[in-house]
Amino acid sequence: MKRIASIALPLALLLALLASTAIVASRVAPSRQVATLAREPVDLPDVRLTDHHRHEAALVSELAGNDLLVVTFNYTSCQSICGVGNAIMQELDRTVAPRVRRPVRLVSITINPTVDTPDMLAEAAREWAPSARWLWTTGAAGDIDKVLRQANARTADIELHELVFIVGDGMRKDFRRVPVNEATVSGIAAALDGYGS
Repeated sequence: MKRIASIALPLALLLALLASTAIVASRVAPSRQVATLAREPVDLPDVRLTDHHRHEAALVSELAGNDLLVVTFNYTSCQSICGVGNAIMQELDRTVAPRVRRPVRLVSITINPTVDTPDMLAEAAREWAPSARWLWTTGAAGDIDKVLRQANARTADIELHELVFIVGDGMRKDFRRVPVNEATVSGIAAALDGYGS
């Protein structure tokens, strides 16, 4: 059993790194096609979050506001799928958000709020060089749990948590979970286009 465990984690990390490299290597061409919205509705709670600059804001009313929103989940000591999610967010930050006609806010929410302080998030974020539109956030454990439940994000095993993206329109208060097979830079860009961006 120990041998399987010792092989499984490095294998998961290798697969995550390969996927991350492939995502970053592929540049997304601006899409002119009006895409269908991500399908599963999510009732995002308006919890207060603190970002890696130590600024506090409410998720829906302030961070989304009247802008488009992309939310994902990570944690600073992650050695598995977080690298893929961060690479997708980085590519959205660099190539997709600047071409969208409406402002886009990118929010990474830690799934380990009892450990991930704003300072730890700031240190982890430096590796990904986020612009001002991409915030790495933490909050009260109960509030983070509420967001995870509403997003239907399974995190019982923190090391094997799902790659989840929520895309939405703050103006319409319409937020949706991106289907697993569309959780890519191009899939999320298409979901943003679906909001008439």
